[in-house]
Amino acid sequence: MSNFTDTSTFSPAPSCALHPRSPLLSGMSDHTLGVILPTLVYIIGSVVFYIVNELELFSSYRIHPPKEELHRNRVSKLGCLLVVIRYHVMQIVIGILLTYNNEPELVEIGGCETYQWVRRVRKCLTVIPWALTLLGLDTQGLISKFGKTPLLSHISANSYEISSSPTFTAMEWNLARIIVSFAIPAIQFFVYLAIVDTWIYFAHRLCHINKTLYRIVHAQHHQLYVPYAYGAVYAHWLETLFMDILSFTLANAISGISVRQGMIVTSLATLKTISDHCNFVFPWDPFGYINGNNAAFHDLHHQSWGLKYNYSTYTVFWDKFFGTEWTDTTGADMRYARTRELVKARRETDEVTIVHPKAA
Repeated sequence: MSNFTDTSTFSPAPSCALHPRSPLLSGMSDHTLGVILPTLVYIIGSVVFYIVNELELFSSYRIHPPKEELHRNRVSKLGCLLVVIRYHVMQIVIGILLTYNNEPELVEIGGCETYQWVRRVRKCLTVIPWALTLLGLDTQGLISKFGKTPLLSHISANSYEISSSPTFTAMEWNLARIIVSFAIPAIQFFVYLAIVDTWIYFAHRLCHINKTLYRIVHAQHHQLYVPYAYGAVYAHWLETLFMDILSFTLANAISGISVRQGMIVTSLATLKTISDHCNFVFPWDPFGYINGNNAAFHDLHHQSWGLKYNYSTYTVFWDKFFGTEWTDTTGADMRYARTRELVKARRETDEVTIVHPKAA
């Protein structure tokens, strides 16, 4: 295995011909799989949480008591399910229309992209002696202090000249491979996340600021004061189109991610949405570990007293930036407790009414 101090290796320029990528599943294009995969993930995740909820498992991690949704939610589970089905039908139909004529994704075989990047790495390294000099540092002194390697020797001599068939060090190749395999996909992922998170934050907040938008469009989603997993995308069709589908379509186009990267990103986004509405806060929830945007964060937004807070879906960046993050945990606990007391009193009143109905 090569290491960073290996001697230089000669490599001619590889062929940069592009070839169609073979599909992951025989008989189905990657484009089609990428369209239906989020729905499959949604179904599986929702079924898992439905079973957990019905069997009353992990009760200590539950946000709302089992019976609370019967007294607080403004839509039946069947009504919610029908809207959720409509959401996924819209998502699949639009996805198929957008990818209908797309040819298989083209990929290079033979390391052409890595070769292009190793040349860029070489060019960047030629700047190092000049940068060190501008900073007032002694290149030869650094080499003497930290050890003389082939790479440092070349830097010191400023001998990096690009030719049609250059000789590159193992370190240059390793840096190029890291850039191609990890750095570029990571940048694409964060660009994608930033676009979706920004779009949804401002669109979501607008739906709460504008009373007409809230009343006609977004109020439907807030009929679930006690969310549950399969109701995560229960929303007006306009919200489905302009907040969810449009944000992901733009992010996909701008970030330049591949079809298979898109499968991973949309699957994770689907799991995050289900997790936000599952009514459980698990200590091992990976989304909570990343930035605190978990089920507890989003459930607070579903309460009547938390509607003007916690608009973000994937990060807490914009909520922190604009001061719309709910930070009073003690106050939230008191309000949750008060809500449980009111629901309990209402339930007891209903039971008394059933047992002792008023005389006609």
